[in-house]
Amino acid sequence: MRYDVVAIVASRRGMSQLRELVSNLPPHFGMPVVCLTEADPLLVTELAASTPLQVKWAESGEVLRPGCVYFSPPGTSIVIYDGARVALSPVGPESTSQHPVDNFLSSTARVYGKRSLAVVLSAFPDDGAEGAHSVKWRGGTVLVLDRATAQYYGMADAIIHRGSYDRILTAEEVANALRASFTGRDLLENAELHFELGLLLDQALRVSGTHMGNVQMVEPERRRLHIVAHRGLDRRFLERFSVVKEDEPSACARALRFGSRVVIENVFEDPEYALYADLARRTGYSAVQSTPIRDAGSVAGVISTLYAYPHVVTTYEAKNLDEIAEAARALVAPAP
Repeated sequence: MRYDVVAIVASRRGMSQLRELVSNLPPHFGMPVVCLTEADPLLVTELAASTPLQVKWAESGEVLRPGCVYFSPPGTSIVIYDGARVALSPVGPESTSQHPVDNFLSSTARVYGKRSLAVVLSAFPDDGAEGAHSVKWRGGTVLVLDRATAQYYGMADAIIHRGSYDRILTAEEVANALRASFTGRDLLENAELHFELGLLLDQALRVSGTHMGNVQMVEPERRRLHIVAHRGLDRRFLERFSVVKEDEPSACARALRFGSRVVIENVFEDPEYALYADLARRTGYSAVQSTPIRDAGSVAGVISTLYAYPHVVTTYEAKNLDEIAEAARALVAPAP
């Protein structure tokens, strides 16, 4: 399912999970992210440095824009009204604004309906259950932080006890599922997709004797590759290759274009790869192979492994990579 907004609720106890979620969103993220939090200027500054998305304080009257992360200014609550505009109201002992989480989630549901996604990383006492119910009642999706990874689990118990949620996930699972929103699949299906592809990627890394690699899926309409699972790659690499066009000189783009495995045994000796030479040095790889995941005669995705030193793909490695790509075919094939 394609969402039009991501509404995040996080008290001060959920800040580490909020950092993890936001910093893992891709640079081409096509939705506004609106955060009702107990944030401070330092948090906003840190997040702005950890993500390619724009991070800012919400301003009363502004229209929410895709690819921007909004935070409620200290001491205020956010309400969204018609036209995706923001209203701010004070929160505190003297405030007339009661139950800010309920108001925030309910207003999101009224404006966006079934195309709203609410993520509860940590809630506020006696607040949030009605708002989560409103999102569910209007057809939206409510995700709650996983018990095993929450530092202070129990703040969302009221939402869980009422049954006003769809799934309990980790912050990383939420972020990676959102990375795959281009697939048109339901977000929960994308979470399962990321998990299964991650297992196959782990197999490919063991076969190739490396710790760096990724799996990309094709966006059919625009013939672009999107990273949906990765291991051992830093933020700079992920930002550069988060979305790759078919006509680019990278190994994965060539695999998409030609429909066959591309092996660059030494990236610093390949003239076409010169565009990425500095990135390769900073990331720490000298060779790369990209194996297409084929479906019904076309390429539905690519599995790539990167190597610290110049590397020749052996017959054994190639055979195993082909088998892994075949196993991935059923997962990445376009949804009916």
